[in-house]
Formats: sequence, structure tokens, C-alpha cells
Amino acid sequence: MSISEIHALLALMDDPDETVYDHVRDRLLSKGKDVLPFIHDAANSGRECSLFQSRLTKLQEGLQQSDIREELAAWMECGGLDVWIGAQLVQRAVDPAWQVAESNYAFESLKKEVWLELNEELTALEQVRILNHIFFSVHGFEGVRRIPHVPSEALPTGVLNSKKGNPVGLGLLYLSVAQALGIPMRGINLPNHFILAYCDDAYVGEGTSKKGQAGIMFYINPFSQGTVIGPDDVSEFLSHIEVEGEETGRQWRPAHSMEIVQRLVRNVVYALREQGDEEKAGRMLEVFQPLLSSFENAEQRSGDYPNV
Repeated sequence: MSISEIHALLALMDDPDETVYDHVRDRLLSKGKDVLPFIHDAANSGRECSLFQSRLTKLQEGLQQSDIREELAAWMECGGLDVWIGAQLVQRAVDPAWQVAESNYAFESLKKEVWLELNEELTALEQVRILNHIFFSVHGFEGVRRIPHVPSEALPTGVLNSKKGNPVGLGLLYLSVAQALGIPMRGINLPNHFILAYCDDAYVGEGTSKKGQAGIMFYINPFSQGTVIGPDDVSEFLSHIEVEGEETGRQWRPAHSMEIVQRLVRNVVYALREQGDEEKAGRMLEVFQPLLSSFENAEQRSGDYPNV
């Protein structure tokens, strides 16, 4: 499709004939994300017709959702190991205007600050102390819990900007930086909470494991200023929750990155619904359905929101 054809089709977006509009919309959607810059230009052209603007917005959302679906499928096909990439896909679905390059620059800057303090002679605990110093002393990140929930505080990219996050958002950012630096940490999807486990390298290399605490050296709670905690502390936490038998063992298990991003999606959807944005929540569920259905019962194990 030539540029002149794209402009001609966009000019028909306010046609009162629904049949014409449906045809135009389908033609543009079929061309994928390459049409997005032209939609942006059309939306800022000064044409004040409300029907034209609303249809452009819906077309833009449709193209962005298709793009996210394609990238989500590619990420999952490659194993979904990079939790930061998965979190970025969720951010894009929540905020189409989000600046990816700006967020990545901030992430790389934070990672570099930690990297400059690391060396091969450091113990596991010393590595965690450096992460905690950069996160909580230098940058002042802090954990917050609000009711109603705030979507940006669940998103690592939002936490990076505001320096405030709930257990999932703050823990995911901390985990993303650690993983990007080769520090062997994994996420633990505790009910109503999210913590990290520092594992030995061989254990992390196994991928998803069902060995419970096997290979875990200690636990970290980013929501509490990166406090290092032991198995007894986690056990005491779980003892206050009605979880027994095999399910208890699952609570200890380091989660796959796709399980963590799945939890992030559900956390954000729940926050959107609390804010009354049912339409956006529904779109999120639709876009991420392949991920949400990929780990059976993961939503029951996380426990920080009702099933959606």
C-alpha cells in the first residue's frame, strides 16, 4: 500500500456509512504497525471532527494490540526468560504513549550504577548489599500499598519513574536489574506478596523447577528495603495462610519469568477494574490471554487479587 493510499483511507475514517468505515478500518489494520505514524499525523492534523478522532483512537489501539500480541508470542516462543521484556509489553498495553527508549535508558543507567560497584570477588550477600544501597539509599525506592491499587505501582517501568512500587512492581524491577547483571535471582510468587530468592548458578540454569527450596541460598524482600530473610521467615508467613500439602511446596518454588509476568498482568487488570476502567482491563485480558492460560492455577497461587 502506497503512502497516498494510506492518506486516502485515513481521510475516509469519518464516513457516516458504517460499511465504508468497516472496509477502511480493516484495510488499515491489515497493514500492521507501519500505519501508526500516519495515524499519529492524522490525529494531530487539526481536524476536530469527534467521530474522526474517536475512530482514529480505536484504530491506533487495535494496531498496537496486534503488535503486542505478535511480540508476546515471539517472547513466549523464545522461552520468555527476560522478565524485563515481558514487563515492557504489559506497560505498552496499559499506556500506548509510553516512551520505550526513555524507559530503557533509565533502566540501563540504574543497571550501570550497580555494575560499577560489583566485582567477581563479592559474596552473594555483598552483591545484595550493593543492590540495596543503589536502590534504597541512592535512589530512594520505596514500597507502597494503596487501596484502590494504582496500575503504575505494579509496573516496573512505572516504579522506575516514580520510585514507588507495590511488592510486584518493586520486586520485578529489582529482579530485572539483578538478572541483567547475571546475578542468579529468581522470583517467588507468595500469596499476597512477592519476594526473591538468591540461588546457586546450577539451579537457575535448570529453568522452571519443582524442587521447593532446593538450590536457594537465601531470600530477599525488596518491598522491605531488600531485607535478607531465611526459610523460617517465609515459613512463618505461609503458616498464616490457608495453604497445605502440595500447594505449600509450590509457594516456595521459584517462578518462571512467564509466571511472574502473568501475575503482573492480573495485578494491573485488578487495579484497572478498581479504578473503573473495565474497558482497558478487558483489552488487557484479551491481549495477554495466551500468557494467562499458559500456567495452570498460577492465579490461585498468587492470591493478591480475585480470579479475573
